[in-house]
This record gives sequence, C-alpha cells and structure tokens, in this order.
Amino acid sequence: MEPSGKLLSYWQWLLLLLCLVACVLITENLVRQDVAYAKGQQLEQQVANAGHLRSFLETELNRALYLTFGLSAYVQANKGEVSATEFNLLLPELVELGQYIRNIGVAPGNRLTYVYPLEGNEAAVGLYYPDLPEQWPAVQAIIESRKARLVGPVQLLQGGIGFIHRLPVFIDDQYWGIISIVVDPTELWHELQLIMDRYGIEAALRTRLENGRFSESFVGSNALFYDDSLLLDVTIRGANWQLAIRSSDPLKGRTTEIRLVGYSVTLLLFALISWLTFSRQQLQQSSRELQVQQQYLSTVMDNVADAIITTDVHGHIERINQAAADIFGLSMQQLEGVHWSSLLDDPQQQHQLLLATNTPSKVAKTEGRNRFDQPFPLELSRSEIEFNQLIKNVILLRDMTERHKVDRLKNEFVSTVSHELRTPLTAINGSIGLVLGGVMGSVSPQVQQLLQTAYDNCNQLTHLINDLLDMERLEAGKMRFQLQPIVLVELIEQCLQQNRPLAAENRLQLKLETREHALQVRADPLRLQQVITNLLSNAIKYAPRDSTVVLRLSLDVNKVRLDVMDQGPGVPEHFQPSLFQKFAQADSADNKLQQGSGLGLAIARSLMLAMDGDIGYQPLQPHGSCFYLTMPLSGYAKKAVNLAAPAD
Repeated sequence: MEPSGKLLSYWQWLLLLLCLVACVLITENLVRQDVAYAKGQQLEQQVANAGHLRSFLETELNRALYLTFGLSAYVQANKGEVSATEFNLLLPELVELGQYIRNIGVAPGNRLTYVYPLEGNEAAVGLYYPDLPEQWPAVQAIIESRKARLVGPVQLLQGGIGFIHRLPVFIDDQYWGIISIVVDPTELWHELQLIMDRYGIEAALRTRLENGRFSESFVGSNALFYDDSLLLDVTIRGANWQLAIRSSDPLKGRTTEIRLVGYSVTLLLFALISWLTFSRQQLQQSSRELQVQQQYLSTVMDNVADAIITTDVHGHIERINQAAADIFGLSMQQLEGVHWSSLLDDPQQQHQLLLATNTPSKVAKTEGRNRFDQPFPLELSRSEIEFNQLIKNVILLRDMTERHKVDRLKNEFVSTVSHELRTPLTAINGSIGLVLGGVMGSVSPQVQQLLQTAYDNCNQLTHLINDLLDMERLEAGKMRFQLQPIVLVELIEQCLQQNRPLAAENRLQLKLETREHALQVRADPLRLQQVITNLLSNAIKYAPRDSTVVLRLSLDVNKVRLDVMDQGPGVPEHFQPSLFQKFAQADSADNKLQQGSGLGLAIARSLMLAMDGDIGYQPLQPHGSCFYLTMPLSGYAKKAVNLAAPAD
C-alpha cells in the first residue's frame, strides 16, 4: 500500500484546532464556574455573618429594654405612687445590672424628674418634653403607639451620642409618664468590631430616613453602601437601619490551579490526538475495502444488515428478511415452516440459546451454517411479541465474521500504539523522576507540583499501556504462565503488605480471615498476585474512610475461595452483567469511580480462567461489594486435606 502523500488534510487540521479551542473554552468555563462558586460561597457566608451581627445588635440593645420593662412593671404595681427615695434606690441597681447603660431617666407627666447618675446629667433634670421641638414629635408618637421604641443615634443634651430606649407607662389605661434609658454605644461598637474581625468582614450601619433617604453611616465606612457589599435591613424596636457587609478577605478560588491543570491536559490531549490522527492516516488506506463492505451491508433491506427471523410459538419460521437470505443462502420458500435451529451449526444448542436470551437485552454467541455449508460466528438475541393474540418469536441473528476481522485489526492497532507509546513514556517518566529526585537541583514548590502531576499522569498512562498489552497477549494466547504449587496465605500476605501504605492514606484497615494456613493452589504466583492486588486496590479505592477491607480464605470441597469484601457503595445492579467486560465502567457522579481504563477486571478474569480458576461478584447487604476467586486445590494440598479429614 502506498502511503498518503499528505500527512493531514485541511479538515483534519481544522478539527485539531477546534479541539484545542474547545479545550481552552472548557478550561475558561471551569474558571468562571469556580469564580461564581467562590462568590456564592462568600455571599452565603456574608448572609450568615450578617445574621450573627443582627442577632448581636438585637440581643445587646434589647437587654437594656428588659430593665425598662421591669421598672415600668414596678411603677404600675404601685399605681404610680413611687417616691423619690424608691427611685433613688432602684435606678442605681438597674444601671449596675445593665450593660452599656449611660443613664436612666423617669419623666412622670413628660417632665424628666429622676435621672441616674445625676453627675454630668444635671442639665437634663426638669426638662419638659413638649418644650423640646426636636424630640417631642418622636416622644409623642411613642406615647400614642403605647409601645417601647429604640431611638437613635441622637445627640444628647448632656453631650455625646447615644441610643434611647423609651417606654410609655400607662396605669389603668391612663398615661402616667415615660421611662428612658440612654445606651452608650462606644463599648457596643467595640464589641461589634471584635466580632467583625473574628469573622473577617467589614460592616457599616446607617439610619433609614423618610422618603427612602438614608443618613450617613454611624458605624463603619459610608463607602460600603456604594460598592458590591451585601445590604440588609435591620429593624430593632422601631429603629430602621440598613446594614452593609462584605468580606475583608480576598475571593478564594482555584483559578490558577484550574488553568494550570486545564492547559496542561489540553496540550497533552492535543499532542495525543495529533499523534493518533497521524497514525490513523497510515491505517486509512488498509481499511477502505472493509468500509466498502460495511457500507454495502448497511444498505441491504432498508439499511438493516442483520438477519431477522419471525417464528411461531413452536419455533417454526414464518418470515425472514433479505439479510437472512443472503447470510444463509436460502430463500423464503426454502425456509418457511423449517425450525429456526436448522440454521445453526449445532441445532442441539437451541435450548441453551433460548435460556441465555430470555430477555431482549441478553445476547448469546453461537455459530451458524452459511450458503457454503461452512460454520461462521453469530450473535443471537430474541424477543417475544403478541400479534393477533398469538405469541411470536423475533430472532435477531448478527453475522460476526466482519466484526472479528475489525476486532483483530483494532487489537493489532492498539498493540502497535501501545508499544510505540511505551518507549517515549518511559523516557519522559524517567526524566521527570530524576528532576523530582533532585538531580537538577532544588525547584520551586509550584514547579514541584507541576512535575509531580506530570509524573503521576505518565505512570497512569504506563499502567494503561501495560493493561492494553496484557489484554492483547491474553486474547492472542501469547501470555506464558509458570504454574507451580503456591502457599496461598503467604502470597496474600505479600499483597496485603504492598497495599498497606495505600490503605493507610485512606485510613483503612486490611484484615485477613482464615483457618486454612496450609492451602496450596497450582498457579502462576506473579499473575495470581496481579489479580489479588487488583481486587484489593479496587476495594481500597471504593471503601469509605475508617472502615475495614476483609480478605476471607476458605475451603469448599476441593476448591479454594478467596473473598475480598469492602463496605463501599457496591456495583449498580444494571452494570453487574458487564462487570468483567473490557472497558466496562459504571456511570457515577463520583469522579473517583470513573478512574481507570476499565480493563482491570477483564484481565483478572482472563488470568483466572487461564489458571483453571474463576472470578465473580456478589453484593453485600445492606451495602458493600464482595469479589471472589475460586481455584482448585493443588494435588499435594488435596492429599493433605484428605489425610486431615476424620474417618467415618
């Protein structure tokens, strides 16, 4: 075959460029999503912090009001007949009990008669509220509402800024006077600032005025109300404030890490896709004849290339399509009324095939006889339908001859690619390992992290290539096995020892349960260790933290069984039939469950079958997985067991 003169066509270059642009867009989209997520987290935290601040303000400011209620109750209980001596005894006690209280004033008949402490407040004694045009409208509104109200911040006559709790007192539904407690906010703002420092936030408060206007902030910077701060309304006993809050910490995101990983993966994918595209160009010429044949088959009978046979309930053929006639070389007239099993190479297999395909989703493999009376591979599936109140069987037969050719070409391609990738990957991996080991001197932590990521990815690709090569050797029958008697417990202990560091990273315990310490099996020690290590590493990966992975070794007649059990989520029921197939992976939202090539269990099953053993899976209740191996006892071990058995 002549190689193509042009390495890549215009459209192929365009496709590579589009892939590169798509990866860049995906990376930037992830960055935007991460920033949006970080902002959402910060906003959620700000809302929670605002709740803490509002709760603190309500608690501390209402504390003085409760003392006001107590004093009001005392006045009401005494029908307003409270002497100056009693007030002089009560007011100092209330000031001592309260926090942040600057003074307490009692104004029977709206005249401020009693004030404590008197020192510094002499100018306020004797004030008559109706004579104060700035305060009287607010006082009058409180009296009319008959409810306590927080006023402030206000400029006090005795000097300074404060908040005033005012409570009108009524005796037998008759207005008696008003009690005022002045709160000094200096210490309160200090406590509020400590809370803001603890939560890493900035906040400001301002008063909501009439007509939708606001005052200047009386706590914090007024600029917070004009940026992207979170704004919340705060209402405490009639005082309407607006709270502005924002985080003083910078937005926490992973923009740099996402871009670093995203662009690294983009470059790696671009390089791999480019290489694979070049390789595909080499194979394009050799696959054209196969593509022509596939296109021809896809156009037969309205693009149906599979043989479709309809039978009655007893299996006698009623109808076939053109594909069936072409595959088997028989016309409808020749096949009508004939039992469908006559198309098989071994008609006696019909009962086994019917049992194996009892649902439409199940497929069985068998062989048929073509027009040249030669056997050929078939895939068979069937379903039952009801037509005119009669049960019919619809049997779908797929000629697998061409598929096997394609699989063989695919396996050859995968083997070639894997061998070609192994050498450069080994060189890359070794070079990175030398740098990480300090051969080139010390590097920065950022470079160390980048090199470690590349080193881990190289190892992952190397493992994938090894799996592909193992699968190819197993399918081609080229893998050699050195079967010999093995003391199974010793091999299991080696596997446990190798995997204990990985288990320790996930805070897991590894435990072996057995009473059979002398059991021997005939197997290849390296391949059996590979299978056990694969099951053990899977169990460690899926098991929850602080749990135990149990290996249980037991003897069942002349077979040895090894169970590997974990307490993880288990395998979905719909996925269990394809668990040991190549490239099989269950769908999951958990990224951890999507890692790997999907070849590990398929290779394990092929290895076990090659050593006259088997592998299986069964779910644990209420949750968990149990993968088990079965192997025949070696001749020596059988003899030892028989000697140890008690006589009848």
